[in-house]
Amino acid sequence: MMLATAFPVPVLFLAVISGIFCLPIFALSMVNFGLLSIWLNAFVAVVIAVHHIVLGTLIWSSRKRTQSSKAIIDDEESSPLRAVEDLEPPTVYSVTNIVFLIVLVILNALAFSVMVDITTRGGANSTLPAERVGHKWNLKIQIGQSAMLGAELLVLSAILTLCTLGRQRFTSEVDRRKGELEY
Repeated sequence: MMLATAFPVPVLFLAVISGIFCLPIFALSMVNFGLLSIWLNAFVAVVIAVHHIVLGTLIWSSRKRTQSSKAIIDDEESSPLRAVEDLEPPTVYSVTNIVFLIVLVILNALAFSVMVDITTRGGANSTLPAERVGHKWNLKIQIGQSAMLGAELLVLSAILTLCTLGRQRFTSEVDRRKGELEY
């Protein structure tokens, strides 16, 4: 097994889809004008988009850094054991990214459950302004927000699963290489 330092293609694909899903979530939360919609859904959409942008920037900068450092190899100071001990997981598989993805999944699940509750209970029992209650398009917007948040939750869960599995593969490969060097 080879230790990958690049951005895994399935995670990249899912992150792009997740970023695209953030746009309608944000737009629908602004159209609906419910207090929970504006503050919770817009916040979740913006935080998810910022996470993906920051992660993409970190991946891009680390890829440039690793490509420039591949040319410099000093055989006298480097040993195989030291090289294995100094290995760091790719940014996608870092503990910080996985913890942040867990927080994003929890926030998105919270927003999704609130929107499903508002959608099923109706506008009269929700935090929507009184002038919006009873309009049919309002319910359609609620259903659209709920559907987009549900789809976003599935995509974020898939990203979290792929990153966690990648982290496990990385640590098992490092442990295997350490075991080979000890013999």
